[in-house]
Amino acid sequence: MSKTLPCGRKRANPPSQNDRSGDLWKSRLNDFLKKKGLRTTRPRELVAGIALSKKTHFDIQTLVKDVNSRHSEISPATVYRTVGTLCEAGLLTETLQSKGGVALYEASLDDEHHDHVVCVDCNEIIEFHDSNLERAQNRAIESLEFKPIRHRHVIYARCLKLTR
Repeated sequence: MSKTLPCGRKRANPPSQNDRSGDLWKSRLNDFLKKKGLRTTRPRELVAGIALSKKTHFDIQTLVKDVNSRHSEISPATVYRTVGTLCEAGLLTETLQSKGGVALYEASLDDEHHDHVVCVDCNEIIEFHDSNLERAQNRAIESLEFKPIRHRHVIYARCLKLTR
């Protein structure tokens, strides 16, 4: 069910990632932990499962509350450490910052790159991919004699429906 935003736009449906609920993330996490000489623990796996099942961008405090509501024995420190591990493993990505400067994360279970538009009025986050934009960025970075490793493209905007 879609909700109408203040501008009249329908709330965007989050993109589907096929392996959100599958076990692919478990094997990727276990492989990463093994390479790092770390153990697979039940709390780490529970936090990862909750974080990677989220269909929208989220902050760590929201994740701490979600984890705590299901598993009160897991401490906030474990959630914070697990988020760091998931980011390092490439399963979670810090993609944005909220108006208040709080980091927002999203699952990165597939290798499809996308960028973001953030509505400054309602904070709706819209994901998009534009191959022309990607090519222009690549040309620019090559002309500056760099090799890109990663990038984050965020456009903060106001809905045209509200500015008319």
